[in-house]
Amino acid sequence: MIFYILFNQITTLFLSMNLLTTLTFDSEIASYLYGGPSEDVFFSVTNNRRTLAIKPSQKERMSNLLIITRTRKYYFDLKYDGTNPHQFIEVKDGVINHAMKELVTTTDYQILEGASSILFINKRDGPVTVNGQKVDRTDHFSKGVPIIFEGSRILN
Repeated sequence: MIFYILFNQITTLFLSMNLLTTLTFDSEIASYLYGGPSEDVFFSVTNNRRTLAIKPSQKERMSNLLIITRTRKYYFDLKYDGTNPHQFIEVKDGVINHAMKELVTTTDYQILEGASSILFINKRDGPVTVNGQKVDRTDHFSKGVPIIFEGSRILN
C-alpha cells in the first residue's frame, strides 16, 4: 500500500498486536520520536535506515509519532485496530493534484482522487471533521491514507 503524504498533514496509522507494520521511505530515516512510553510500542529501523518496523505491546495507550528522514518530516497518529491494521506501507511525498476522478459519492460528501492527493467535498450545510480538520466546503488530503469522517473510518 502506498501513502502519498501531503506536506504537514497528520496521518492515522492503524496497528495490531498480531502484525508488524512497516513504513518504508524514499530517503534515510534520520530519527523518530514517539510521544508515549517507549515500552508501549516496539520500533526497529531496518533496510539501510529506510524502513521503520512498528508493533504495539498493548491496545489502550497509543500516541503520536514523528519520523524525520533526510528530506522531510512525517507525522503519524497511532491507533489500535485488531481487525483492519496497516501492514506494509510505502511512504511517498504527495502533491495536490488538479486532474481528478470520482472515487466515492454519498449524500454527505464526495471524494475525488488524483495521482497523489484526494479532494474531499462536503455536501452538508455546515462544517464537518475529516482527519481531525474542519472542512467547510472542500479540502485536499493525502492519497492512500485513512480518511476519517466525523470519527468513522470511511476509506483505507
